[in-house]
Amino acid sequence: MGTQFWWFYDVIAAAVILICVYISGRKGFLKSAFSAIVCIAALIASMGASSASAQPLYENTIRSGNVKKLEKSWDRDTFTQKYAAYLESMGYSIKVSGEKLDKIFDGGENYDDALCKYVNNVNARKVEKDEAVLREKIREGYAVVTADMIAEPLNKFAAETAAEKIRGGMSMEEFIPLLRDAEGVHKAAVYAADNFTAEAYCTQFRLIVFIVMYIAVVLIGLAMINSFTRNREDGVQGAGSHAAGGFIGLAMGAVMVFAAAAAVRLWTIMGSNEMLFFNNEAIDKTIIFKYFYDFTLNM
Repeated sequence: MGTQFWWFYDVIAAAVILICVYISGRKGFLKSAFSAIVCIAALIASMGASSASAQPLYENTIRSGNVKKLEKSWDRDTFTQKYAAYLESMGYSIKVSGEKLDKIFDGGENYDDALCKYVNNVNARKVEKDEAVLREKIREGYAVVTADMIAEPLNKFAAETAAEKIRGGMSMEEFIPLLRDAEGVHKAAVYAADNFTAEAYCTQFRLIVFIVMYIAVVLIGLAMINSFTRNREDGVQGAGSHAAGGFIGLAMGAVMVFAAAAAVRLWTIMGSNEMLFFNNEAIDKTIIFKYFYDFTLNM
């Protein structure tokens, strides 16, 4: 991924703000105030609508398809096989028995305890002096394996969202038994779609609805203002009116940059954070733009 173009974000943000200041300054206080009201109202309305509609949109469009994709991609042994490979990759020089892992995951006991005990006894030696370190690696395995199981049928962003939820403390005590269900993995796919990946898709829907609605409301609002003020004379405007208009332009520019940041974030997500220009590493290096971008994370 490239980070050499990080400065471009700041240049565009500064340009947008300066253009808004210039245009608003020329318009004067009154017209700029009306335009600012439209932009701010569009921002508030779009954020509210996007938050309210994201979950219903996900549930009524993508969710059922995601369940089918996950169910088709998994079988009863998928998690066990991938987790065995993960344990063998930890650098402890152990050979993991799939049958032993099956018994652990089917046993109904505390998985962390059972796995710690198993790993420490594979070669009849304790692999870590500090058991907390081993437990942390075991829990990281849940995140890595679950993400790997989700990434192929869905996408990287959904997989990373699932991994972060597990790292954040989400229990595997409900999910693993569903994966091991003798009747199939349908219930596990439903659980993953509702608990691991829903947030990722709701985030995308929030951004899409916000961007589309914001643009529509701003265009309609500004068109209405222009139609009302087209034939009206403002008279001679003093320096104070132009200065006040320019100050209002700062606020309008900030709102415009925020809307642009939402679009950039959506593009970054759709590109799985792997595109040359649209990636988080480049944005993190910016001086101004990153603050607008970070605010979109709370939408």
